[in-house]
Amino acid sequence: MKLAILTLLLSTATSFTNPQPRVATRTNPLRMSDYDDSYPSDSSEDAHFSVAASDEKSTIDVDNKPSSAAEATVSSLMDYLPSSITSGPISSEDKASINEAILKLEALNPTEDPVYSPMLNGVWILRYAPRDLSNFSLGAVSGGYSPGLLALGLAQKLPVALVELGELEISISRAQPRIEAKIDVKLLGGSTEEILVKARLDVDSGIRFTETYESASVLGQTVDIPEALQYSRDLYVSYVDEDVLVVRDGSGVPEILVRK
Repeated sequence: MKLAILTLLLSTATSFTNPQPRVATRTNPLRMSDYDDSYPSDSSEDAHFSVAASDEKSTIDVDNKPSSAAEATVSSLMDYLPSSITSGPISSEDKASINEAILKLEALNPTEDPVYSPMLNGVWILRYAPRDLSNFSLGAVSGGYSPGLLALGLAQKLPVALVELGELEISISRAQPRIEAKIDVKLLGGSTEEILVKARLDVDSGIRFTETYESASVLGQTVDIPEALQYSRDLYVSYVDEDVLVVRDGSGVPEILVRK
């Protein structure tokens, strides 16, 4: 059965297309010196607390700590987010409420130059991405899909009666390729495989990355994307704190990730 599924997915692997010539862009590779190495960058620990004690009182400084207004907005946002990216359609009313909450949250972003923030690193769960995958195909990689949605699109091409999909995890690390989007696939019979998409992140400014696909792995079979066909997109980090990450692509479409 696994061989049949692989044949179904990989038979079109050569259909990756690049409808427009790639325009060379000058990017600034992320340097290790850009990080604050005072604590592990891939840790989801709370930000550091600096305490100055005296006989009368203690003063606490908290860096990158969301304000009470941001916390209230995040709480409101969570009420409208689906429990999983695979939960099904979201009502137009909930989409409107999510978009309003995103705009409020972005205005309260506590993190300056977020692309350099060590809080980006770690494991995130993709909870909201409004792009339609109903017409997804391997040849549509250049259609603006994020690595996470590419992994999900590949997973949804598997026969529904034969698989059960897990959570969509996005891992961000220091080493390139910095992005790994993974979704676990439980096959009929109990064995578990995964679909994995890897992408580079190169810094363009304090809020913008260039994200470039490098490879996709389907049930253990890796498809390396030829350099000439590697799709790149702009990725803007509009909000990040210890628990929530909001990014937008070049057309402004948002994605919401929650730290695992």
